[in-house]
Amino acid sequence: MKSVVVIGAGLGGLSAAALLAKAGLKTIIFEKTAYIGGRCRSIWYGNSEFGKYPFDVGPIFSGSKIINLIKERLKEEPAFQDSPVKIHIFSKGRYLTDMSSGRQMIKSFKRMGLSSLETISLIYRLWRQRYLDAYSYMDSHHDIACFLTKNQQMRNIFNMRAGLFHGCLPDDMPGYTFSKPYKEYGTPFYPTGGMQKIPDTFVNIIKKYGGRIYTSTPVSEVLIEGGRAVGVVAQGEYIKSDFVISGVSIVQTILKLCKGAKFSFTFLDKIKSYKQGLEASMTFMIVDKDKVSVEDGNVLYISLPSSDLNEVMHQFFNGIYPDDSPFGLFLTEGQKRFRPATLLFYTPRGEINRERIIQEGRRLLERINLLIPGFTKNIVWKRTVTSIDYPDEIGFRSCVLPVAESKTYRKVSFRLPIKNLFNVGSSVLPAGGGTVQAVKSGLKCAEFIIKNI
Repeated sequence: MKSVVVIGAGLGGLSAAALLAKAGLKTIIFEKTAYIGGRCRSIWYGNSEFGKYPFDVGPIFSGSKIINLIKERLKEEPAFQDSPVKIHIFSKGRYLTDMSSGRQMIKSFKRMGLSSLETISLIYRLWRQRYLDAYSYMDSHHDIACFLTKNQQMRNIFNMRAGLFHGCLPDDMPGYTFSKPYKEYGTPFYPTGGMQKIPDTFVNIIKKYGGRIYTSTPVSEVLIEGGRAVGVVAQGEYIKSDFVISGVSIVQTILKLCKGAKFSFTFLDKIKSYKQGLEASMTFMIVDKDKVSVEDGNVLYISLPSSDLNEVMHQFFNGIYPDDSPFGLFLTEGQKRFRPATLLFYTPRGEINRERIIQEGRRLLERINLLIPGFTKNIVWKRTVTSIDYPDEIGFRSCVLPVAESKTYRKVSFRLPIKNLFNVGSSVLPAGGGTVQAVKSGLKCAEFIIKNI
């Protein structure tokens, strides 16, 4: 029986392990922390008076394509119920919501201040980009947004994925990322019970087919003999295997785990150029549902600046708190009276003052009252975890996207220059970020191994 060792229990490593275990390989996962899921993890916060709820410390929702991957590629049923996420985008006193149909899209665009002619032109150009990738030759994501419309609020909405969801600069994000990740991501959904339900699904599959998972077991070295990966060292013990898959950062894999291995200068320069998105801070809250006027279901409120979002993102990267910072407020289902809510906001690059971050969180909480009247006075419990707190309290850095694609860097293949050594997760193609991309990278890697055994 062929064997595989997977380093790290993030979504990339878990999805690869699930498919390989099902294919009959002896599969072992070593995770250095006590937790499963990597950045896709939920923590239960609250108290006995109001109850405890799952709050998500990484992604706050996923794309529906992940369900297709589990059903079609793994031939298994997800161990969670999925419910849709409704998104409301606010900017300069206007808001944009449902665009599920052509008529709704026209109404939404007009509400943002576009004339009938501008609306028709924008819909046509969006169609050309989404289905023909007609403008992907342009230099950056921001260039495409500027070409699509002269309306600043709509430009901010198009730059929102690059800025708010990826935490990177829209004018540094390649044009090819504008539409393709949307197609591969699907519609947003939230697993009932928290994002932790997604990695739990893969764990169930791994254990069902005899795979083993060891937590609090760090790997210190990938064993390499004759240019081939032959196992790992975990807690001082040598574990032999036919294949090694690393689900941790490719920089950590190459520079820290592959001791003594030789890589070309070109390859090393490429991985050293990886960029991380901005770090984020979270305020987790429980609100009195009876006194706050919000709709049922999973609702994400996004507040975008009235000025150019691209310029605002540059302020963050220069270590400045913008006057009109973007932020997100995500509410999920709770009990009959109380409901969990999460405020997500950025930390300017280089910030080391925890109290300054907390002060910014308070300022943004007051701004939520403009979107949801009376919100702050009906918070019955809250806890702020700043980006400075994340490594000790959560177990990882709070970067919005672990690896942000840029015009000078594109993700690499899961295949590494060392035979039988692979890397999956945020460093790896396909383009884009988040849960769907990580799972897809793991499944592609596993399919390659199975095909070549």
